[in-house]
Amino acid sequence: MRILVVKPSSLGDIIHGMVVISELKRKLPECVVDWVVGDRFAEIIIQSKIARNALIYKRHGGLFSIFRLLAAIRRENYDYVFDMQGLARSGIMTVVAKSPRKIGRQDARELSFLAYTQKIDYPGPVHAVDILRKFLSVIGCDTSVSGIVPELYNISSPIFENFINTELTSKQIICLFPESQRPEKEWHFFSPLAQKLISHNSHTVVLLLGNRKDNIPELAVPRIFDLRGTTSLADIVFLIKNANLVIANDSGPLHISAALGRPTFGLFTATDLQRFGPYPINKTSHMVLQLDNTPNEVDVVAEVAREMLFTINGKP
Repeated sequence: MRILVVKPSSLGDIIHGMVVISELKRKLPECVVDWVVGDRFAEIIIQSKIARNALIYKRHGGLFSIFRLLAAIRRENYDYVFDMQGLARSGIMTVVAKSPRKIGRQDARELSFLAYTQKIDYPGPVHAVDILRKFLSVIGCDTSVSGIVPELYNISSPIFENFINTELTSKQIICLFPESQRPEKEWHFFSPLAQKLISHNSHTVVLLLGNRKDNIPELAVPRIFDLRGTTSLADIVFLIKNANLVIANDSGPLHISAALGRPTFGLFTATDLQRFGPYPINKTSHMVLQLDNTPNEVDVVAEVAREMLFTINGKP
Protein backbone atom coordinates (compact mmCIF):
# COMPACT_ATOMS: atom_id res chain seq x y z
CA MET A 1 0.00 0.00 0.00
CA ARG A 2 1.34 3.42 -1.02
CA ILE A 3 0.18 6.57 0.74
CA LEU A 4 0.95 10.22 0.11
CA VAL A 5 0.65 12.41 3.20
CA VAL A 6 0.12 16.10 2.53
CA LYS A 7 1.03 17.97 5.72
CA PRO A 8 3.46 20.81 4.94
CA SER A 9 3.17 22.73 8.22
CA SER A 10 3.27 23.78 11.00
CA LEU A 11 5.75 21.97 13.26
CA GLY A 12 3.22 20.95 15.90
CA ASP A 13 0.76 19.83 13.22
CA ILE A 14 3.45 17.76 11.52
CA ILE A 15 4.25 16.05 14.83
CA HIS A 16 0.54 15.24 15.24
CA GLY A 17 0.54 13.75 11.76
CA MET A 18 3.64 11.72 12.61
CA VAL A 19 1.84 10.28 15.64
CA VAL A 20 -0.82 8.88 13.31
CA ILE A 21 1.49 7.74 10.51
CA SER A 22 3.87 6.06 12.96
CA GLU A 23 0.93 4.07 14.29
CA LEU A 24 -0.17 3.23 10.74
CA LYS A 25 3.29 1.87 9.90
CA ARG A 26 3.29 -0.22 13.07
CA LYS A 27 -0.09 -1.73 12.18
CA LEU A 28 0.69 -2.12 8.46
CA PRO A 29 4.48 -2.62 8.19
CA GLU A 30 4.28 -3.11 4.42
CA CYS A 31 2.85 0.39 3.95
CA VAL A 32 5.02 2.84 1.98
CA VAL A 33 4.63 6.53 2.82
CA ASP A 34 5.74 9.68 1.00
CA TRP A 35 5.28 13.05 2.72
CA VAL A 36 4.82 16.58 1.36
CA VAL A 37 6.53 18.80 3.94
CA GLY A 38 7.55 22.44 4.14
CA ASP A 39 11.24 23.20 3.70
CA ARG A 40 11.53 24.57 7.27
CA PHE A 41 10.46 21.20 8.68
CA ALA A 42 11.81 18.73 6.11
CA GLU A 43 14.75 17.79 8.35
CA ILE A 44 12.47 16.06 10.84
CA ILE A 45 10.80 13.91 8.17
CA ILE A 46 14.07 13.06 6.43
CA GLN A 47 16.14 12.21 9.51
CA SER A 48 13.37 10.30 11.28
CA LYS A 49 12.90 8.07 8.21
CA ILE A 50 9.17 7.97 8.86
CA ALA A 51 8.62 8.41 5.11
CA ARG A 52 10.31 6.89 2.08
CA ASN A 53 10.49 10.27 0.37
CA ALA A 54 10.14 13.84 1.61
CA LEU A 55 8.61 15.96 -1.16
CA ILE A 56 9.62 19.47 -0.16
CA TYR A 57 7.32 22.45 -0.44
CA LYS A 58 9.38 25.65 -0.61
CA ARG A 59 7.12 28.37 0.71
CA HIS A 60 9.13 31.17 -0.85
CA GLY A 61 10.51 29.18 -3.77
CA GLY A 62 8.43 30.80 -6.51
CA LEU A 63 6.32 29.27 -9.28
CA PHE A 64 9.11 27.11 -10.69
CA SER A 65 9.55 25.44 -7.31
CA ILE A 66 5.80 24.78 -7.07
CA PHE A 67 5.67 23.24 -10.55
CA ARG A 68 8.66 21.03 -9.74
CA LEU A 69 6.94 19.80 -6.57
CA LEU A 70 3.69 19.07 -8.40
CA ALA A 71 5.64 17.16 -11.07
CA ALA A 72 7.31 15.08 -8.33
CA ILE A 73 3.90 14.31 -6.82
CA ARG A 74 2.63 13.21 -10.25
CA ARG A 75 5.48 10.75 -10.79
CA GLU A 76 4.08 8.17 -8.36
CA ASN A 77 0.82 6.24 -8.22
CA TYR A 78 -0.70 6.13 -4.73
CA ASP A 79 -3.42 3.99 -3.26
CA TYR A 80 -4.41 6.84 -0.94
CA VAL A 81 -3.70 10.54 -0.53
CA PHE A 82 -4.18 11.88 3.00
CA ASP A 83 -4.61 15.67 2.97
CA MET A 84 -4.13 16.32 6.67
CA GLN A 85 -3.74 20.08 6.14
CA GLY A 86 -7.07 21.02 4.59
CA LEU A 87 -6.04 24.32 2.95
CA ALA A 88 -5.95 25.56 -0.66
CA ARG A 89 -2.30 24.66 -1.27
CA SER A 90 -2.71 21.12 0.10
CA GLY A 91 -5.89 20.75 -1.94
CA ILE A 92 -4.00 21.60 -5.13
CA MET A 93 -1.34 19.02 -4.25
CA THR A 94 -4.07 16.47 -3.62
CA VAL A 95 -5.78 17.23 -6.95
CA VAL A 96 -2.62 16.60 -9.00
CA ALA A 97 -1.69 13.36 -7.19
CA LYS A 98 -2.48 10.15 -9.04
CA SER A 99 -4.74 8.16 -6.72
CA PRO A 100 -8.30 6.81 -6.78
CA ARG A 101 -8.82 7.69 -3.10
CA LYS A 102 -8.18 11.20 -1.89
CA ILE A 103 -9.06 11.66 1.76
CA GLY A 104 -9.46 14.98 3.52
CA ARG A 105 -10.76 16.60 6.68
CA GLN A 106 -14.41 17.42 7.25
CA ASP A 107 -13.32 20.88 8.47
CA ALA A 108 -11.16 21.61 5.38
CA ARG A 109 -11.10 25.24 4.27
CA GLU A 110 -10.35 27.37 1.20
CA LEU A 111 -12.27 24.98 -1.13
CA SER A 112 -9.68 22.23 -0.58
CA PHE A 113 -12.56 19.81 0.04
CA LEU A 114 -13.25 19.84 -3.73
CA ALA A 115 -10.15 17.66 -4.16
CA TYR A 116 -11.44 14.80 -2.01
CA THR A 117 -13.22 11.59 -2.82
CA GLN A 118 -13.96 11.11 0.88
CA LYS A 119 -13.91 13.21 4.04
CA ILE A 120 -13.24 11.85 7.52
CA ASP A 121 -15.77 12.50 10.24
CA TYR A 122 -15.10 15.60 12.29
CA PRO A 123 -15.57 14.64 15.96
CA GLY A 124 -16.02 18.23 17.11
CA PRO A 125 -13.74 20.37 19.31
CA VAL A 126 -11.31 17.62 20.33
CA HIS A 127 -7.54 17.33 20.35
CA ALA A 128 -5.85 17.75 16.97
CA VAL A 129 -4.51 14.17 17.11
CA ASP A 130 -8.03 12.86 17.67
CA ILE A 131 -9.06 14.46 14.38
CA LEU A 132 -6.11 13.09 12.40
CA ARG A 133 -6.33 9.55 13.75
CA LYS A 134 -9.69 9.24 11.96
CA PHE A 135 -7.67 8.85 8.74
CA LEU A 136 -6.76 5.34 9.93
CA SER A 137 -10.38 4.21 9.71
CA VAL A 138 -10.39 4.82 5.95
CA ILE A 139 -8.02 1.91 5.39
CA GLY A 140 -9.67 -0.34 7.97
CA CYS A 141 -7.23 0.24 10.83
CA ASP A 142 -8.08 0.63 14.48
CA THR A 143 -7.90 4.36 15.22
CA SER A 144 -6.20 4.12 18.61
CA VAL A 145 -2.77 5.79 18.86
CA SER A 146 -0.21 5.85 21.65
CA GLY A 147 1.00 9.40 21.07
CA ILE A 148 4.62 8.21 20.76
CA VAL A 149 6.67 8.48 17.56
CA PRO A 150 9.60 6.02 17.87
CA GLU A 151 11.04 7.26 14.55
CA LEU A 152 12.01 10.52 16.24
CA TYR A 153 14.69 8.59 18.11
CA ASN A 154 16.51 8.16 14.77
CA ILE A 155 17.39 11.86 14.80
CA SER A 156 20.92 12.64 15.96
CA SER A 157 23.08 15.70 16.65
CA PRO A 158 26.83 15.02 16.85
CA ILE A 159 27.61 18.50 18.22
CA PHE A 160 25.14 18.36 21.07
CA GLU A 161 25.79 14.69 21.77
CA ASN A 162 29.33 15.72 22.68
CA PHE A 163 27.97 18.69 24.70
CA ILE A 164 25.70 16.42 26.76
CA ASN A 165 28.39 13.77 27.28
CA THR A 166 30.97 16.29 28.48
CA GLU A 167 29.48 19.44 30.02
CA LEU A 168 26.14 17.96 31.12
CA THR A 169 27.11 14.49 32.24
CA SER A 170 25.26 13.42 35.43
CA LYS A 171 23.15 16.58 35.28
CA GLN A 172 19.39 16.92 35.48
CA ILE A 173 18.45 18.65 32.22
CA ILE A 174 15.44 20.94 31.91
CA CYS A 175 14.65 22.36 28.46
CA LEU A 176 12.72 25.63 28.34
CA PHE A 177 11.00 26.88 25.17
CA PRO A 178 9.74 30.46 25.69
CA GLU A 179 8.59 31.00 22.08
CA SER A 180 5.49 30.18 20.08
CA GLN A 181 4.21 31.04 16.62
CA ARG A 182 1.91 33.72 17.98
CA PRO A 183 2.91 36.22 20.71
CA GLU A 184 -0.36 35.82 22.61
CA LYS A 185 0.53 32.16 23.20
CA GLU A 186 3.76 33.05 25.04
CA TRP A 187 4.11 33.09 28.80
CA HIS A 188 6.44 35.97 29.68
CA PHE A 189 8.38 34.73 32.70
CA PHE A 190 10.78 32.02 31.52
CA SER A 191 13.80 34.05 32.65
CA PRO A 192 12.91 34.14 36.37
CA LEU A 193 11.65 30.57 36.06
CA ALA A 194 15.07 29.42 34.81
CA GLN A 195 16.80 31.07 37.76
CA LYS A 196 14.38 29.56 40.25
CA LEU A 197 14.76 26.07 38.79
CA ILE A 198 18.54 25.98 39.21
CA SER A 199 18.36 27.42 42.73
CA HIS A 200 16.75 24.31 44.20
CA ASN A 201 19.14 21.64 42.95
CA SER A 202 22.87 21.98 42.31
CA HIS A 203 22.72 19.20 39.69
CA THR A 204 20.05 20.92 37.60
CA VAL A 205 20.94 22.67 34.34
CA VAL A 206 18.54 24.67 32.23
CA LEU A 207 18.74 24.84 28.43
CA LEU A 208 16.95 27.86 26.96
CA LEU A 209 15.98 26.99 23.37
CA GLY A 210 14.33 28.75 20.46
CA ASN A 211 14.99 30.98 17.46
CA ARG A 212 14.95 34.51 18.90
CA LYS A 213 18.27 35.54 20.44
CA ASP A 214 17.78 38.59 22.64
CA ASN A 215 20.22 39.52 25.38
CA ILE A 216 18.95 38.78 28.88
CA PRO A 217 21.76 39.63 31.34
CA GLU A 218 20.21 37.76 34.27
CA LEU A 219 20.52 34.51 32.31
CA ALA A 220 24.31 34.80 32.08
CA VAL A 221 24.86 32.59 35.13
CA PRO A 222 26.31 29.10 35.62
CA ARG A 223 24.02 26.17 34.80
CA ILE A 224 21.78 28.20 32.47
CA PHE A 225 22.77 27.63 28.84
CA ASP A 226 21.19 30.08 26.43
CA LEU A 227 21.22 28.11 23.17
CA ARG A 228 18.58 30.18 21.37
CA GLY A 229 19.43 30.80 17.74
CA THR A 230 22.17 28.14 17.66
CA THR A 231 20.21 24.95 17.04
CA SER A 232 18.73 23.17 14.04
CA LEU A 233 15.45 21.28 14.24
CA ALA A 234 17.40 18.02 14.55
CA ASP A 235 19.38 19.52 17.45
CA ILE A 236 16.13 20.47 19.19
CA VAL A 237 14.76 16.93 18.87
CA PHE A 238 18.01 15.46 20.18
CA LEU A 239 18.15 17.78 23.20
CA ILE A 240 14.51 17.09 24.06
CA LYS A 241 15.22 13.36 23.80
CA ASN A 242 17.87 13.75 26.51
CA ALA A 243 15.88 16.05 28.80
CA ASN A 244 14.51 15.14 32.21
CA LEU A 245 11.76 17.72 31.79
CA VAL A 246 10.53 19.97 28.98
CA ILE A 247 8.59 23.16 29.75
CA ALA A 248 7.08 24.99 26.79
CA ASN A 249 4.31 27.21 25.57
CA ASP A 250 1.76 25.86 23.09
CA SER A 251 4.38 25.23 20.39
CA GLY A 252 6.01 22.59 18.22
CA PRO A 253 8.65 21.60 20.80
CA LEU A 254 5.89 20.84 23.32
CA HIS A 255 4.49 18.24 20.92
CA ILE A 256 7.93 16.87 20.04
CA SER A 257 8.51 16.26 23.73
CA ALA A 258 5.21 14.39 24.12
CA ALA A 259 5.89 12.33 20.98
CA LEU A 260 9.29 11.34 22.42
CA GLY A 261 7.66 10.25 25.67
CA ARG A 262 9.51 12.85 27.75
CA PRO A 263 8.01 14.48 30.88
CA THR A 264 6.21 17.45 29.32
CA PHE A 265 4.85 20.58 31.01
CA GLY A 266 2.72 22.90 28.86
CA LEU A 267 2.05 26.53 29.78
CA PHE A 268 -1.08 27.87 28.09
CA THR A 269 -2.18 31.49 27.95
CA ALA A 270 -4.45 31.91 24.91
CA THR A 271 -5.36 28.48 23.53
CA ASP A 272 -7.42 25.54 24.75
CA LEU A 273 -5.13 23.13 26.57
CA GLN A 274 -7.57 20.25 26.08
CA ARG A 275 -7.35 20.64 22.29
CA PHE A 276 -3.70 21.64 21.91
CA GLY A 277 -1.92 20.24 24.96
CA PRO A 278 0.62 17.38 24.94
CA TYR A 279 -1.05 14.21 23.67
CA PRO A 280 -2.60 12.36 25.38
CA ILE A 281 -3.53 15.10 27.82
CA ASN A 282 -4.20 12.72 30.72
CA LYS A 283 -0.86 10.90 30.58
CA THR A 284 0.84 10.81 33.99
CA SER A 285 4.07 12.33 32.63
CA HIS A 286 2.18 15.30 31.15
CA MET A 287 1.12 18.46 32.95
CA VAL A 288 -0.65 21.57 31.67
CA LEU A 289 -1.55 24.87 33.30
CA GLN A 290 -3.81 27.64 32.03
CA LEU A 291 -2.06 30.87 33.04
CA ASP A 292 -2.85 34.60 33.16
CA ASN A 293 0.69 35.84 32.38
CA THR A 294 1.33 37.46 35.74
CA PRO A 295 4.65 37.47 37.68
CA ASN A 296 3.23 35.63 40.69
CA GLU A 297 2.81 32.53 38.52
CA VAL A 298 6.58 31.86 38.49
CA ASP A 299 6.49 30.23 41.93
CA VAL A 300 3.53 28.07 40.95
CA VAL A 301 5.17 26.86 37.73
CA ALA A 302 8.49 26.17 39.49
CA GLU A 303 6.77 24.18 42.23
CA VAL A 304 4.85 22.06 39.72
CA ALA A 305 8.08 21.45 37.80
CA ARG A 306 9.86 20.27 40.96
CA GLU A 307 6.97 17.94 41.78
CA MET A 308 7.11 16.47 38.27
CA LEU A 309 10.85 15.87 38.55
CA PHE A 310 10.45 14.19 41.91
CA THR A 311 7.52 12.01 40.80
CA ILE A 312 9.06 10.93 37.51
CA ASN A 313 12.81 11.00 38.15
CA GLY A 314 13.02 10.78 41.95
CA LYS A 315 14.89 14.12 42.05
CA PRO A 316 13.26 17.40 43.12
